[in-house]
Amino acid sequence: MVVYSFSQLGLYQQCPKKYQFRYLEGLEKSFETTPDLLLGTSVHSSLERFYQQLNIYKKPQKSDLVEYFDIQRSKSLQENGEKIVMKGDQTLDDYQRRGQHYLSDYYDLHTPFEDIKIVGTELLLHFTLEDGPNAPKFRGIVDRLDKDGENFIINDYKTNKNLPPEQKDEYREQLTLYAQGIRQKYGKYFKNIKARLHYLHFGLVDEREITDENLDPILQKYKNLISEIETARFDHNMGVENAFPTNQNPYCKYCEYQMLCPLWTHLHYGAETINAGELGEQTIASLVDQYAQLSSQISQDTKQKDFLKELLVAYASEHDFEQLFGSETKLGVSKSQTFSAKDKLALQKLLSELGILDEYSDIPYYKLAALVKDKKLTPDQVSTYLDAKDSRTLRASKKKES
Repeated sequence: MVVYSFSQLGLYQQCPKKYQFRYLEGLEKSFETTPDLLLGTSVHSSLERFYQQLNIYKKPQKSDLVEYFDIQRSKSLQENGEKIVMKGDQTLDDYQRRGQHYLSDYYDLHTPFEDIKIVGTELLLHFTLEDGPNAPKFRGIVDRLDKDGENFIINDYKTNKNLPPEQKDEYREQLTLYAQGIRQKYGKYFKNIKARLHYLHFGLVDEREITDENLDPILQKYKNLISEIETARFDHNMGVENAFPTNQNPYCKYCEYQMLCPLWTHLHYGAETINAGELGEQTIASLVDQYAQLSSQISQDTKQKDFLKELLVAYASEHDFEQLFGSETKLGVSKSQTFSAKDKLALQKLLSELGILDEYSDIPYYKLAALVKDKKLTPDQVSTYLDAKDSRTLRASKKKES
């Protein structure tokens, strides 16, 4: 069974297709990095060394902490060089200054660092989300684990420049999951476990106790998510089309897989021309803009629009594109299947034998689709009892920077 991490599950939630590229097709390689990532890495390594020294009863000065950060950051910049992609108006010097301020303020906030018992820094955890030989397996790294009396405290450093809203539970969920690993590894040494988030940009500490009441629903949530991924992995290995669908979101513009993604491949495809019948030789971009313009008009004459749709759908299907780009507009290409019963009486008999006849007694087209989507029928039963018809829809919108 796959050993999952919080970053893997987060990537799947962001975009299943991106998860497929990275973890199933092995396309994780030395991609571009960002100054935000380098900042976080340098700050984390500086605090790791600082607490390792405290753990051998050696107290570094604030200047030592900041100086070590400068050294680590310099090494990081040399190692990454041309791979660093700048976003926004900040310069590398701005990130350097941020890191120095974070560590200086952190030192002032928490000095004199006395009576602290450090169980571990950058602590690797391997654990399961439940008991049993087939339980989902998980791994994670805890920035720092402290012992305070009968409490164990999970510490996590955040270098975000934006403070997450109260209702955003991603970070809390991560540390709550890690509490499961701490319990399995160190359970006999503590009575209570707490999570402490350090928002370094703001000098804020968000602390809460982790109990069974808030741990159990988080464990269930991620067990369900892993089950969903395992099903998708099985379907993908069995050749099921689009087992890991795309999910267009604000992170697309920074995605390293744009050249492979069905949503964005056409953007980098060049000015290809096709024979558009009476319209002559036309670029795909021109046809996209023409279709978008016709879609925005209220007209009873749909002949040309239908003709363009047929051309563009055929082109998108041939190349497996989910978006087509014009000069000013773009078209989203969505695929769906509709189903009809080959023999309604035979299908009703099958559903009765499966014990789901009442649920699907009317058998309208959308319930037939639900039968397939919910895997109520096997692939052989689908092909035996149902006729499938593919359809595609074009949705026009303004082209934005990607």
